Amino acid sequence: MQLYTSKNYKANNMQNDIDKLETPEQVSDLLIQLSGIDIYKQTRKNEYVEHRALLCYILRNKLDMRWHSISDFINSKGKSFVHATAIYANKMYPIYKQSNFDYYDKLESQFIVRSQLQYSQLSRLEIIEKKHQALEKDYFKAIEKLNKLTKESNLTHNEKQYRNLEEEQQDMYDERAALVLKSFEWKQNNSEYEIINCAT
Repeated sequence: MQLYTSKNYKANNMQNDIDKLETPEQVSDLLIQLSGIDIYKQTRKNEYVEHRALLCYILRNKLDMRWHSISDFINSKGKSFVHATAIYANKMYPIYKQSNFDYYDKLESQFIVRSQLQYSQLSRLEIIEKKHQALEKDYFKAIEKLNKLTKESNLTHNEKQYRNLEEEQQDMYDERAALVLKSFEWKQNNSEYEIINCAT
């Protein structure tokens, strides 16, 4: 197996204050930067296979990504990669590591996740947030519908029927209702007059 030198391996002089990682893109970029190896190159040479295995190992065990998410990510970089290959690569990485332990141990130590909220958990949180927003929207719709039904339940039968009339029919209804209301007003005013009987 090839022993990587400073020509294609920069971890020997790495600083300890490397930014913590949050996304698979950041992990991928850092791995390529530190190793000098294009892990997406279409080749089965040992150093490429082993570094791809390291990538799968980090994405699975440090970012807690699902197998399909790992394969989709690597495929998006132009490297054909199914989820079964990701599983196998992750399984083989500890074996590859034993053959060049110091190198891989030091390289692996540079990949530090920013927080306990890992990549897949953040994805789940986004899904939960979207579901919450949808439920909240449905809730307000239900409240609005309930208020409408409550309001309508206080209406008389005629008032409910009125709302189902066409505009022309409502105009006719309004005209007739206005005449009825005026008759009530006339009767009310008429009842206020005192009837005086004059004795002759």
